[in-house]
Amino acid sequence: MEARISGLVGREAETAEVRRLVEAAVAGAGQSAFIVGEAGLGKTSVLEEGMGTARRLGMRALSGAAQDRERQLPFAAVAGCLGADAASSDGLRSRVAEIVQGHERRGIPGALGGGGEADFAGMEALLGLVEDLCAREPLALFFDNLQWADPASLEVVRRLMRSVHQLPLLLVGAYRPDHLCEVDRLVRGAALGRHTVLELAPLSPFAASALLTEQCGGAPGPRLWSMAQGAAGNPLYLTELAAALLREKAIEVHDGVAESLCDLPVPPLKTLITHRLRHLRDDVLQALRVAAVLGADCTVTDLAAVLDRPAHEVLSIVSEAAGSGILCEVGSHLVFRHALVRHALYEALPGSTRAMLHLRAAQVLAGTGATPERVAGHLLAEAPEAGGFLTSWLMESAAALTSRAPALVIRLTDRALALTGPGDPRRGGLQRHRALAQLTLGELAAAEETARCALLEPGAAEWEWALRWIVVQAAFYRGRPDLALAEAQAVQGSEGVPATESTRFRAVSAMCLLTLGRRREAERVAEAAHREARGDAPTLANALHVLSGARFLEAPGPEALELALQATRFAARSYHPAERFRLQLTLANGYTQLDRGPEAQRTLAAVHEATERAGGMFLPWYHLSSALLAFNTGRWDDALTEVEAGLDPGEHFAMSRALRSVAALIAVHRGQRSDAAAHLTAVDAASDTGTVAWFYEHLPLCARALADEAGGASEQAYSRLAHAFDHGIGHLPSRRILGFLTPDLVRLALSRGETAEAQRFTAAARARADHSAVPHHIGDAYRCQGLLDQDPDLLLEAARCYHEAPRPLSEAHARTDAAELLAGRRDPAQARVELDQALAIYTRLGADWDAARAAARLRAVAVHRGVRGTRSGYRHGWDALTDTERIVASHVAGGRSNPEIATLMSISRRTVSTHVSHILKKLTLASRVEIAAEFIRRTSQGR
Repeated sequence: MEARISGLVGREAETAEVRRLVEAAVAGAGQSAFIVGEAGLGKTSVLEEGMGTARRLGMRALSGAAQDRERQLPFAAVAGCLGADAASSDGLRSRVAEIVQGHERRGIPGALGGGGEADFAGMEALLGLVEDLCAREPLALFFDNLQWADPASLEVVRRLMRSVHQLPLLLVGAYRPDHLCEVDRLVRGAALGRHTVLELAPLSPFAASALLTEQCGGAPGPRLWSMAQGAAGNPLYLTELAAALLREKAIEVHDGVAESLCDLPVPPLKTLITHRLRHLRDDVLQALRVAAVLGADCTVTDLAAVLDRPAHEVLSIVSEAAGSGILCEVGSHLVFRHALVRHALYEALPGSTRAMLHLRAAQVLAGTGATPERVAGHLLAEAPEAGGFLTSWLMESAAALTSRAPALVIRLTDRALALTGPGDPRRGGLQRHRALAQLTLGELAAAEETARCALLEPGAAEWEWALRWIVVQAAFYRGRPDLALAEAQAVQGSEGVPATESTRFRAVSAMCLLTLGRRREAERVAEAAHREARGDAPTLANALHVLSGARFLEAPGPEALELALQATRFAARSYHPAERFRLQLTLANGYTQLDRGPEAQRTLAAVHEATERAGGMFLPWYHLSSALLAFNTGRWDDALTEVEAGLDPGEHFAMSRALRSVAALIAVHRGQRSDAAAHLTAVDAASDTGTVAWFYEHLPLCARALADEAGGASEQAYSRLAHAFDHGIGHLPSRRILGFLTPDLVRLALSRGETAEAQRFTAAARARADHSAVPHHIGDAYRCQGLLDQDPDLLLEAARCYHEAPRPLSEAHARTDAAELLAGRRDPAQARVELDQALAIYTRLGADWDAARAAARLRAVAVHRGVRGTRSGYRHGWDALTDTERIVASHVAGGRSNPEIATLMSISRRTVSTHVSHILKKLTLASRVEIAAEFIRRTSQGR
């Protein structure tokens, strides 16, 4: 943070407001505020005053300043403020730094979804760090120069603004106003929670006079005041004017009046700032120029190394610069008293000198083991002639830099490629690094093109198989498995391809075939790859994964599940960490399909922290998998919480259609037609091209068909479902895998008098059940047959199977069907029993539309519900909390942070945060402190 330049004359109102916000945050009511003003108006001074107040009132106060050269470095501003450094002695901070570094994500297609601001892994880690720090003690974060903040840091700020009410947190940022400034649009946009905007105006004449009196030792005389008018109330301008006049001994004080001895127009602020430099020795001035080039990360050690002078000499220079009011030491760093001072020094350097100093800084920092991103910043900042050093450094450091900032790698490799000749054997390696960075960043088409071009470079043979792998991965994950298949097959037919590489590409060919719907061919190729793998764990894992997927698509059952388990075991041995998560999430979904809820829950619990570290598509996929498990087992509010937690990353990683479809299904069942329509509109607008999302395209189908039926368009609903059943949907083949549609198809077919079609659907349900022996599959078969035969006993057997699964919604449907048939057989008493049980389930789920429809069907046959139970569908108050929300509330009352609660409950931090938001809304509370107080009050009352 910049050194303080003056007192706070004229800023009493602003400092009083900041103090009020500090007091509120200490009491547990989180606050955010932004100080806006032109350069020199005192933003930093107000921040520093706020920091002092926060510390005096018992808050932990952390500060940082964004740097203009770090805009391309994701999370630079926030990580710097929080001290998230891999070398930190604080284990929590070092772990967060490792996640932000992103080594587990390098080379994972689309890991960053098109930019660092979509790095949800880094974002989750930093937000979790803030929440953990808040759990220890009230926390205050002060950010200066947010106009230069990188987009990822601003996204963290946005999320903190949105959730600040949950935490004992004060967030204060300062920035210069600009209608093009992203932070200005953020702050002045829609309300995101409690936030205050403090706009600094020029000092009033009274305050300006008071400041000059403080600086000059007397009230300003007429000539001095006339000169001060040119400063337009800017306190930095006034301070620099007074300091320059005093240095030139151009002010005299008589009888308490300070008067200028010259009567000249006031010089520009930049001239006044650089006036301090006139009296410095040449070696001090040279050191300051180098410090300006090194920027905010400059230390005495760095400065000595670049100057090639002993540290004790540099310390003497720094001391002189500090005495002149130009530099100060903040921790281990050397900081200019104001950013304008550094900019004036930097801009005064000739372009060639700047380029030379940046190159020198890059070389020295690389030699001392500085982080790749620091070196990269200098190589990008006006160092076009880096030449051989740039290329050699990239060949060694691009891999590490790709994990942290792939966009920087792309820019640097572009520059290096422009500097290397067409015959340079390093061009292939540079292109490979560029393609990997594009792959990680989500620029999949560009990555594919770069890799193909690299294959044409001299010396490409060294990288050939790695480059071809990039081509396959990029094509596959951008929704072109056909192109990926062609490339993989071409590799297998290439002359001289090693046997191991050929087998690996054969396994990925099988995955492409499966994705294209060519299931039987995929199985044959996967079996061949499995036979030829010869112990190669990645190939075995891929082949088994394809075989498992093919079995699930054709005949879901124990065999498919066992293959999935084998795939995860091989993956654990030598697979890329992030790719293991793909197999574990697939396994969790398999458990859910086969009614093995506890195993699904354990698998998701085991992978939730890993998905948060990896980010990318794995994060929304985890939330979707959790939502589907909760939906199927009747925990609909938990399902909606998972949907809400997953939507933001889902929008970036092509999984929003499936997530919104789950929410739409619940909304239709609950009679919330406007909510359902909004979700379905968003589903139609989304374009989820990712290959994982294709396997969930049945969810939009089911949601749309249910909405059709709820809106009275049963014919359209039947048409949708029947067409999908016969022709498939997305990349799901017809019949067996879509067997879950059969009960609705039989019901709708019978309502149309199409008995033959109902018989066909029933036969399909029976075949699936015979193969899998899964409880809800058997339930579907019994329900279809019961509807077809008009047999209430079969329907009640279906209800029993659904109860065992458990699939409560299907159980309620089966009991409603049975009740209607029992009434027709003149057994109204038993019909009423079944109706009451069905309505109890609907009530527990909040399925108002289903309950109303069931009651109407039974009224038509003269059956009315018995004793009405207490409805549990409260919208507000303690009784509105779900079981999960009550557990979360108990942990909040215990003083645990969201990450700690997530670990205890084996769910994600985002899910916990969403639960806390729901608790606050339902209880109409404002903070975690109030949640704790309410929980303790109820516990003490035995409620």
